Amino acid sequence: MAQAEQLQFMTPEAYLAFEQQADQRHEYVNGLIIAMAGASRRHNLLTLAFASLLRAHLQGSPCRAYSSDMKVNASHKGNDVFYYPDVMVACNDSDQNAYVEDQPTVIAEVLSPTTEARDRMEKLAAYTAIKGLKEYVLIHQDKIAVDLYQSTDSGWEIIRLKQETDTLQLHSIGFSVTLRELYEDVVGVL
Repeated sequence: MAQAEQLQFMTPEAYLAFEQQADQRHEYVNGLIIAMAGASRRHNLLTLAFASLLRAHLQGSPCRAYSSDMKVNASHKGNDVFYYPDVMVACNDSDQNAYVEDQPTVIAEVLSPTTEARDRMEKLAAYTAIKGLKEYVLIHQDKIAVDLYQSTDSGWEIIRLKQETDTLQLHSIGFSVTLRELYEDVVGVL
């Protein structure tokens, strides 16, 4: 009879210490660590394009854009959770932890076939529970399409953008970009 594999759990503090020394990035959900896989060329191009556009827009403001290597603390409802969003904007002076953002204003994920369900369900629930988060952006890599979740007085609403001429507007930071501009370097999509 085969013996069941025993799962190894880590405390959040042990994870954060482990992650600073790790050669590969890992996300953390309630004691379990999940290794991050490499991303496709399109994924990288969209992440870099969006982060670059945001960085240029935010220069001179108190907000900063981060891409891929900055963790966000998405702990909520008794769950300890740390993710690596593809792109994140934080507009606070808090520098409490050089490796973790606790108060993001905008988070974006570039969707892939292997991550889309997790980004739309698990991460959507965690991110929208972060106090102060105003917008969550999902960017498709295989077609021109962006889903924007915006915080309103009555909860979260979704705006779907599907045309090259549609404009993604992030009201929290006064940013806008057409999908044509966002996707211009992604060969085979336009």
